[in-house]
Amino acid sequence: MTVDYHSALEYAVFRMVNADGGRLLDLAFLTLSARWFGVLFGLALAAFLWFRGGRRRVALLGALAVALLLSDFLGAQVLRPLFQRMRPCYALPPGQVRFLGAASDVGSLPSLHASNFFAMAGVAWAANRRAGWIAVALASMVALSRIYLGVHWPTDVLAGAVWGIGCASGAVGAAWRAAASRRERAAGRPHHP
Repeated sequence: MTVDYHSALEYAVFRMVNADGGRLLDLAFLTLSARWFGVLFGLALAAFLWFRGGRRRVALLGALAVALLLSDFLGAQVLRPLFQRMRPCYALPPGQVRFLGAASDVGSLPSLHASNFFAMAGVAWAANRRAGWIAVALASMVALSRIYLGVHWPTDVLAGAVWGIGCASGAVGAAWRAAASRRERAAGRPHHP
């Protein structure tokens, strides 16, 4: 069971972003929030890491997998049940929200769209700064789309962004440590954490 809690400031920001931007913007944000778009971006990023990751490609692909697993699984199974926050499309009466697309009536904090895209952006950043900037910009647009479509509060997507970046940082750090340990073992030197 979810509970409605939001501040007047958050409601004002939500209403500003959730305003009608026209059919073209509706379509753009529906596309950014589509499951197939996330899968396509993840596959494109994995291909980029494979072909442009150099000697770090295996570590980067492992970090991507771990970051997404942490972001999505722990976000859905631990954080959302912990916070049990109601989505604005269910919390607000009709006429106070533009509800576009679909969203299940489960907890909204954190936004898993935001966390997963920012997790991917964090790994992209570790691989290549230019790719990282592009991924961060895309992740930001996906996060904005969740508010525009009426399915998340602004703090849901902010929390999702922070959670995703944290998952990516942890995964990349673990991948770098594991790679360093393998290199030291291959060179015959003991690894000291």
